[in-house]
Amino acid sequence: MNTNVASLNHTLEETRQWLDELQQNGPFVNEQQAYSHLRAVLHAVRDRLTVEEAVHMAAQMPMLVRGFYYEGWRPALAPNREKTVAEFLDAVRHNLHDQFTPDVDLSATTRAILDLLTNRLSEGQVRHVRSQMPEEIQEFWQA
Repeated sequence: MNTNVASLNHTLEETRQWLDELQQNGPFVNEQQAYSHLRAVLHAVRDRLTVEEAVHMAAQMPMLVRGFYYEGWRPALAPNREKTVAEFLDAVRHNLHDQFTPDVDLSATTRAILDLLTNRLSEGQVRHVRSQMPEEIQEFWQA
């Protein structure tokens, strides 16, 4: 899609770059799967953060990614109480809704997206986000 609005073209290109990177570096079979998992993991991360940190993280995302990051957000419930990787992955699975298929290695797709965030967000931002995660989830992200 190409429009006459430069900011829309820019965010579309940036978002495509994020999805292309996921497809190249992760176990995704197509762009739809990469998008669905990106959205689900972003929601799981967002919901584990304080409102202030969630907003700081979003500020570093392309405008289009930021839009689906905020979709359905209920700041009054943040941060949630997930403490283990299993609980975090359950949140990702829940966020996938009908896009989840049991043949997908949810741990591998989630780790690929956390790697993408490490590559695309500033080092300081990633450090702040990780610091709000329980130790087990921090270790999963850093592995």
